[in-house]
Amino acid sequence: MVDSELIKTVRYNCDVSDAHYWGYFSICNLLLRLRELFRVEKGLEPWESIKNDEILPWIEKKEQNWKVLENAELIPIKINDRSYSPFDIEEINKIIVDNGLVYGAGYALFLKPSFFIGLIQRCEKIDGYDVYFINKEFARDIFSSPGMSIKKNIFIRLVDIKNRLWENLDSWSNKNKATFQTALSEIGNLEEWRASFNKFKKIVEKYAKFVLYHEIAEQEESNIKWNEIIKNCNTSKTEHILRGVNDFIADFSPKGPVSRSIIEQDRELLALYILSQGVYKRRLLKVTLQQIEKALASDNWQKIEEIRFNEFIRWKNLSEKIIEIFNTEGFEGVKKFTDKIFEGGMH
Repeated sequence: MVDSELIKTVRYNCDVSDAHYWGYFSICNLLLRLRELFRVEKGLEPWESIKNDEILPWIEKKEQNWKVLENAELIPIKINDRSYSPFDIEEINKIIVDNGLVYGAGYALFLKPSFFIGLIQRCEKIDGYDVYFINKEFARDIFSSPGMSIKKNIFIRLVDIKNRLWENLDSWSNKNKATFQTALSEIGNLEEWRASFNKFKKIVEKYAKFVLYHEIAEQEESNIKWNEIIKNCNTSKTEHILRGVNDFIADFSPKGPVSRSIIEQDRELLALYILSQGVYKRRLLKVTLQQIEKALASDNWQKIEEIRFNEFIRWKNLSEKIIEIFNTEGFEGVKKFTDKIFEGGMH
Protein backbone atom coordinates (compact mmCIF):
# COMPACT_ATOMS: atom_id res chain seq x y z
CA MET A 1 0.00 0.00 0.00
CA VAL A 2 1.41 3.39 -1.05
CA ASP A 3 1.65 5.90 1.79
CA SER A 4 0.49 9.19 0.23
CA GLU A 5 1.83 11.30 3.12
CA LEU A 6 5.26 9.69 2.82
CA ILE A 7 5.36 10.39 -0.91
CA LYS A 8 4.17 13.94 -0.31
CA THR A 9 7.05 14.51 2.15
CA VAL A 10 9.65 13.06 -0.20
CA ARG A 11 8.32 15.19 -3.05
CA TYR A 12 8.47 18.28 -0.83
CA ASN A 13 12.14 17.62 -0.03
CA CYS A 14 12.80 17.06 -3.73
CA ASP A 15 11.23 20.45 -4.48
CA VAL A 16 13.29 22.14 -1.75
CA SER A 17 16.50 20.68 -3.14
CA ASP A 18 15.53 21.70 -6.68
CA ALA A 19 14.68 25.22 -5.48
CA HIS A 20 18.19 25.57 -4.03
CA TYR A 21 20.13 24.03 -6.92
CA TRP A 22 18.27 24.53 -10.21
CA GLY A 23 20.54 27.48 -11.04
CA TYR A 24 23.59 25.18 -11.15
CA PHE A 25 22.31 23.62 -14.38
CA SER A 26 22.49 25.17 -17.84
CA ILE A 27 19.15 26.18 -19.35
CA CYS A 28 19.32 23.34 -21.88
CA ASN A 29 20.25 20.76 -19.22
CA LEU A 30 17.57 22.03 -16.88
CA LEU A 31 14.86 21.74 -19.53
CA LEU A 32 15.91 18.17 -20.35
CA ARG A 33 15.77 17.25 -16.67
CA LEU A 34 12.36 18.87 -16.29
CA ARG A 35 11.04 16.85 -19.24
CA GLU A 36 12.27 13.66 -17.56
CA LEU A 37 10.71 14.69 -14.25
CA PHE A 38 7.43 15.47 -16.02
CA ARG A 39 7.41 11.94 -17.45
CA VAL A 40 7.98 10.46 -14.00
CA GLU A 41 5.31 12.53 -12.27
CA LYS A 42 2.76 11.82 -15.04
CA GLY A 43 3.70 8.14 -15.34
CA LEU A 44 4.60 8.44 -19.03
CA GLU A 45 6.73 5.89 -20.84
CA PRO A 46 9.72 7.28 -22.82
CA TRP A 47 8.00 6.61 -26.16
CA GLU A 48 4.89 8.58 -25.21
CA SER A 49 4.82 12.11 -26.63
CA ILE A 50 4.66 15.20 -24.44
CA LYS A 51 2.32 18.02 -25.44
CA ASN A 52 3.54 21.57 -24.98
CA ASP A 53 0.15 22.72 -23.68
CA GLU A 54 0.57 20.20 -20.85
CA ILE A 55 4.23 20.56 -19.91
CA LEU A 56 4.61 24.35 -20.19
CA PRO A 57 2.04 25.16 -17.44
CA TRP A 58 3.61 22.37 -15.35
CA ILE A 59 7.08 23.94 -15.70
CA GLU A 60 5.70 27.37 -14.84
CA LYS A 61 4.09 25.93 -11.70
CA LYS A 62 7.41 24.27 -10.75
CA GLU A 63 9.29 27.55 -11.12
CA GLN A 64 6.73 29.39 -9.00
CA ASN A 65 7.02 26.71 -6.32
CA TRP A 66 10.83 26.98 -6.35
CA LYS A 67 10.56 30.71 -5.66
CA VAL A 68 8.39 29.97 -2.63
CA LEU A 69 10.84 27.32 -1.38
CA GLU A 70 14.15 29.06 -2.09
CA ASN A 71 14.76 29.63 1.64
CA ALA A 72 12.99 26.49 2.88
CA GLU A 73 14.74 23.61 4.63
CA LEU A 74 14.42 19.86 4.25
CA ILE A 75 11.91 18.29 6.61
CA PRO A 76 12.04 14.95 8.48
CA ILE A 77 10.40 11.82 7.14
CA LYS A 78 7.54 10.78 9.46
CA ILE A 79 6.47 7.13 9.59
CA ASN A 80 4.31 5.59 12.31
CA ASP A 81 4.58 8.72 14.49
CA ARG A 82 8.39 8.65 14.37
CA SER A 83 10.61 11.18 12.60
CA TYR A 84 13.70 10.28 10.58
CA SER A 85 16.37 12.35 8.91
CA PRO A 86 15.72 12.50 5.14
CA PHE A 87 19.15 10.83 4.72
CA ASP A 88 18.44 7.93 7.10
CA ILE A 89 17.67 5.49 4.30
CA GLU A 90 18.47 2.32 6.26
CA GLU A 91 15.95 2.97 9.04
CA ILE A 92 13.30 4.23 6.62
CA ASN A 93 13.69 1.24 4.32
CA LYS A 94 13.45 -1.20 7.23
CA ILE A 95 9.86 -0.01 7.54
CA ILE A 96 8.70 0.51 3.96
CA VAL A 97 10.43 -2.31 2.04
CA ASP A 98 7.87 -4.84 3.29
CA ASN A 99 5.23 -2.71 1.55
CA GLY A 100 7.09 -2.96 -1.75
CA LEU A 101 8.59 0.53 -1.56
CA VAL A 102 12.20 1.66 -1.39
CA TYR A 103 13.65 5.07 -0.54
CA GLY A 104 16.94 6.54 -1.70
CA ALA A 105 18.82 9.65 -0.58
CA GLY A 106 22.30 11.02 -1.11
CA TYR A 107 24.37 13.84 -2.59
CA ALA A 108 24.62 14.20 -6.36
CA LEU A 109 26.48 16.56 -8.69
CA PHE A 110 27.22 19.95 -7.04
CA LEU A 111 26.60 18.06 -3.75
CA LYS A 112 22.92 18.53 -4.43
CA PRO A 113 20.67 16.55 -2.02
CA SER A 114 18.90 13.97 -4.15
CA PHE A 115 15.90 11.84 -3.14
CA PHE A 116 13.51 9.32 -4.63
CA ILE A 117 10.90 6.81 -3.55
CA GLY A 118 9.79 4.03 -5.85
CA LEU A 119 8.21 0.65 -6.34
CA ILE A 120 10.45 -2.41 -6.04
CA GLN A 121 10.35 -4.67 -9.09
CA ARG A 122 12.68 -7.16 -7.41
CA CYS A 123 15.40 -7.30 -4.78
CA GLU A 124 18.50 -9.50 -5.04
CA LYS A 125 21.57 -10.22 -2.95
CA ILE A 126 24.61 -9.78 -5.24
CA ASP A 127 28.23 -9.85 -4.06
CA GLY A 128 27.11 -8.99 -0.53
CA TYR A 129 24.96 -6.03 -1.61
CA ASP A 130 21.20 -5.59 -1.32
CA VAL A 131 20.26 -4.63 -4.87
CA TYR A 132 16.88 -3.02 -5.46
CA PHE A 133 15.51 -2.79 -9.00
CA ILE A 134 12.95 0.04 -9.14
CA ASN A 135 10.50 0.10 -12.05
CA LYS A 136 8.29 3.02 -10.98
CA GLU A 137 9.13 6.20 -9.06
CA PHE A 138 6.48 8.15 -7.19
CA ALA A 139 8.73 11.10 -6.37
CA ARG A 140 12.23 12.28 -7.29
CA ASP A 141 14.16 15.50 -7.85
CA ILE A 142 15.45 16.96 -11.13
CA PHE A 143 18.72 15.08 -10.77
CA SER A 144 18.54 11.42 -11.60
CA SER A 145 21.03 8.68 -12.34
CA PRO A 146 20.58 5.07 -13.46
CA GLY A 147 22.18 3.82 -10.25
CA MET A 148 22.79 4.92 -6.66
CA SER A 149 24.82 3.12 -4.02
CA ILE A 150 25.08 3.80 -0.31
CA LYS A 151 27.04 1.40 1.88
CA LYS A 152 25.65 -2.08 1.15
CA ASN A 153 22.56 -0.82 -0.68
CA ILE A 154 22.41 -0.45 -4.47
CA PHE A 155 19.46 1.09 -6.28
CA ILE A 156 19.00 0.35 -9.99
CA ARG A 157 16.56 2.89 -11.35
CA LEU A 158 14.95 1.28 -14.38
CA VAL A 159 12.86 4.36 -15.19
CA ASP A 160 16.01 6.42 -15.73
CA ILE A 161 17.62 3.61 -17.74
CA LYS A 162 14.59 3.32 -20.03
CA ASN A 163 14.54 7.07 -20.68
CA ARG A 164 18.29 7.22 -21.38
CA LEU A 165 18.21 4.29 -23.75
CA TRP A 166 15.20 5.56 -25.66
CA GLU A 167 16.84 8.98 -26.09
CA ASN A 168 20.25 7.58 -27.08
CA LEU A 169 19.66 4.57 -29.31
CA ASP A 170 19.05 6.61 -32.46
CA SER A 171 22.23 8.66 -32.02
CA TRP A 172 24.25 5.57 -31.12
CA SER A 173 23.17 3.81 -34.30
CA ASN A 174 24.30 6.77 -36.41
CA LYS A 175 27.64 7.37 -34.69
CA ASN A 176 28.96 3.84 -34.34
CA LYS A 177 27.07 1.30 -36.41
CA ALA A 178 29.39 -1.67 -35.78
CA THR A 179 29.37 -1.32 -31.99
CA PHE A 180 25.65 -0.57 -32.04
CA GLN A 181 24.96 -3.78 -33.97
CA THR A 182 27.06 -5.69 -31.45
CA ALA A 183 25.04 -4.26 -28.58
CA LEU A 184 21.81 -5.30 -30.29
CA SER A 185 22.98 -8.59 -31.82
CA GLU A 186 20.56 -10.64 -29.72
CA ILE A 187 17.85 -8.01 -29.63
CA GLY A 188 17.24 -7.25 -33.29
CA ASN A 189 17.67 -4.29 -35.59
CA LEU A 190 16.37 -0.84 -34.80
CA GLU A 191 13.03 -1.27 -36.55
CA GLU A 192 12.37 -4.56 -34.74
CA TRP A 193 13.29 -2.90 -31.45
CA ARG A 194 10.79 -0.12 -32.03
CA ALA A 195 8.04 -2.62 -32.79
CA SER A 196 8.61 -4.90 -29.81
CA PHE A 197 8.54 -3.78 -26.21
CA ASN A 198 9.97 -7.16 -25.14
CA LYS A 199 13.09 -6.52 -27.18
CA PHE A 200 13.46 -3.13 -25.54
CA LYS A 201 13.12 -4.73 -22.09
CA LYS A 202 16.07 -6.99 -22.90
CA ILE A 203 18.40 -4.09 -23.57
CA VAL A 204 17.11 -2.30 -20.44
CA GLU A 205 18.11 -5.34 -18.37
CA LYS A 206 21.50 -5.50 -20.07
CA TYR A 207 22.15 -1.83 -19.34
CA ALA A 208 20.99 -2.38 -15.75
CA LYS A 209 23.70 -5.04 -15.43
CA PHE A 210 26.33 -2.53 -16.57
CA VAL A 211 25.04 -0.01 -14.00
CA LEU A 212 24.96 -2.65 -11.26
CA TYR A 213 28.61 -3.62 -11.59
CA HIS A 214 29.67 0.01 -11.87
CA GLU A 215 27.95 0.72 -8.54
CA ILE A 216 29.47 -2.36 -6.87
CA ALA A 217 32.95 -1.35 -8.04
CA GLU A 218 32.42 2.25 -6.95
CA GLN A 219 31.65 1.09 -3.41
CA GLU A 220 34.62 -1.31 -3.40
CA GLU A 221 36.97 1.47 -4.55
CA SER A 222 35.50 4.16 -2.28
CA ASN A 223 38.08 6.48 -0.72
CA ILE A 224 37.34 8.84 2.19
CA LYS A 225 40.01 11.33 1.11
CA TRP A 226 38.61 11.41 -2.43
CA ASN A 227 35.15 12.24 -1.07
CA GLU A 228 36.73 15.07 0.93
CA ILE A 229 38.21 16.53 -2.27
CA ILE A 230 34.81 16.36 -3.99
CA LYS A 231 33.27 18.28 -1.08
CA ASN A 232 35.80 21.08 -1.66
CA CYS A 233 34.83 21.53 -5.31
CA ASN A 234 33.80 25.07 -6.15
CA THR A 235 33.61 24.64 -9.91
CA SER A 236 31.43 22.25 -11.90
CA LYS A 237 34.29 21.62 -14.33
CA THR A 238 36.61 20.31 -11.63
CA GLU A 239 33.87 18.22 -10.06
CA HIS A 240 32.98 16.68 -13.43
CA ILE A 241 36.64 15.72 -13.96
CA LEU A 242 37.04 14.22 -10.49
CA ARG A 243 33.81 12.25 -10.79
CA GLY A 244 34.95 11.11 -14.23
CA VAL A 245 38.22 9.79 -12.82
CA ASN A 246 36.27 7.99 -10.11
CA ASP A 247 33.94 6.48 -12.74
CA PHE A 248 36.88 5.19 -14.78
CA ILE A 249 38.41 3.53 -11.72
CA ALA A 250 35.10 1.77 -11.07
CA ASP A 251 34.52 0.82 -14.71
CA PHE A 252 37.96 -0.75 -15.14
CA SER A 253 38.30 -2.26 -11.67
CA PRO A 254 38.28 -6.04 -11.18
CA LYS A 255 34.68 -5.68 -9.88
CA GLY A 256 33.51 -3.32 -12.62
CA PRO A 257 31.37 -3.75 -15.74
CA VAL A 258 34.28 -4.08 -18.18
CA SER A 259 35.75 -6.90 -16.10
CA ARG A 260 32.31 -8.53 -15.84
CA SER A 261 31.91 -8.45 -19.62
CA ILE A 262 35.34 -10.11 -19.98
CA ILE A 263 34.59 -12.81 -17.40
CA GLU A 264 31.32 -13.68 -19.15
CA GLN A 265 32.60 -12.82 -22.65
CA ASP A 266 29.50 -10.70 -22.96
CA ARG A 267 29.92 -8.76 -26.21
CA GLU A 268 26.62 -6.89 -25.79
CA LEU A 269 27.49 -5.65 -22.30
CA LEU A 270 30.90 -4.36 -23.43
CA ALA A 271 29.40 -2.71 -26.50
CA LEU A 272 26.83 -0.93 -24.31
CA TYR A 273 29.66 0.33 -22.10
CA ILE A 274 31.43 1.80 -25.12
CA LEU A 275 28.28 3.41 -26.50
CA SER A 276 27.18 4.91 -23.17
CA GLN A 277 30.24 7.12 -22.70
CA GLY A 278 29.34 10.79 -22.99
CA VAL A 279 31.24 13.42 -24.96
CA TYR A 280 33.64 14.34 -22.16
CA LYS A 281 34.44 10.76 -21.13
CA ARG A 282 34.75 9.66 -24.75
CA ARG A 283 37.31 12.43 -25.23
CA LEU A 284 39.44 11.18 -22.33
CA LEU A 285 39.07 7.54 -23.39
CA LYS A 286 39.26 8.03 -27.16
CA VAL A 287 42.35 5.84 -27.74
CA THR A 288 41.27 3.24 -25.16
CA LEU A 289 37.79 2.84 -26.63
CA GLN A 290 39.22 2.46 -30.11
CA GLN A 291 41.54 -0.28 -28.85
CA ILE A 292 38.67 -2.09 -27.11
CA GLU A 293 36.46 -1.87 -30.20
CA LYS A 294 39.23 -3.31 -32.38
CA ALA A 295 39.84 -6.19 -29.96
CA LEU A 296 36.08 -6.80 -29.60
CA ALA A 297 35.67 -7.10 -33.38
CA SER A 298 38.03 -10.10 -33.32
CA ASP A 299 36.83 -11.49 -29.96
CA ASN A 300 40.30 -10.96 -28.51
CA TRP A 301 39.29 -11.10 -24.84
CA GLN A 302 42.88 -11.48 -23.66
CA LYS A 303 43.73 -8.14 -25.28
CA ILE A 304 40.63 -6.53 -23.78
CA GLU A 305 41.69 -7.76 -20.32
CA GLU A 306 45.15 -6.29 -20.87
CA ILE A 307 43.59 -2.94 -21.80
CA ARG A 308 41.26 -3.09 -18.78
CA PHE A 309 44.10 -3.81 -16.36
CA ASN A 310 46.30 -1.02 -17.74
CA GLU A 311 43.44 1.48 -17.60
CA PHE A 312 42.59 0.54 -14.03
CA ILE A 313 46.19 1.07 -12.94
CA ARG A 314 46.42 4.33 -14.89
CA TRP A 315 43.33 5.91 -13.34
CA LYS A 316 44.08 4.49 -9.89
CA ASN A 317 47.57 6.03 -10.00
CA LEU A 318 46.08 9.29 -11.21
CA SER A 319 43.66 9.41 -8.28
CA GLU A 320 46.53 8.80 -5.86
CA LYS A 321 48.46 11.64 -7.53
CA ILE A 322 45.46 13.96 -7.10
CA ILE A 323 45.17 13.02 -3.42
CA GLU A 324 48.88 13.73 -2.98
CA ILE A 325 48.47 17.16 -4.62
CA PHE A 326 45.46 17.89 -2.40
CA ASN A 327 47.49 17.02 0.72
CA THR A 328 50.42 19.25 -0.29
CA GLU A 329 48.91 22.08 -2.34
CA GLY A 330 45.24 22.08 -1.37
CA PHE A 331 42.26 22.27 -3.69
CA GLU A 332 43.76 24.97 -5.95
CA GLY A 333 46.58 22.57 -6.81
CA VAL A 334 44.00 19.91 -7.67
CA LYS A 335 42.11 22.35 -9.88
CA LYS A 336 45.23 23.26 -11.87
CA PHE A 337 46.18 19.62 -12.30
CA THR A 338 42.72 18.47 -13.37
CA ASP A 339 42.50 21.28 -15.94
CA LYS A 340 45.35 19.51 -17.74
CA ILE A 341 43.31 16.29 -17.78
CA PHE A 342 40.42 18.09 -19.46
CA GLU A 343 42.79 19.53 -22.05
CA GLY A 344 43.84 15.99 -22.98
CA GLY A 345 47.17 16.01 -21.23
CA MET A 346 46.86 12.48 -19.85
CA HIS A 347 47.56 10.58 -23.08
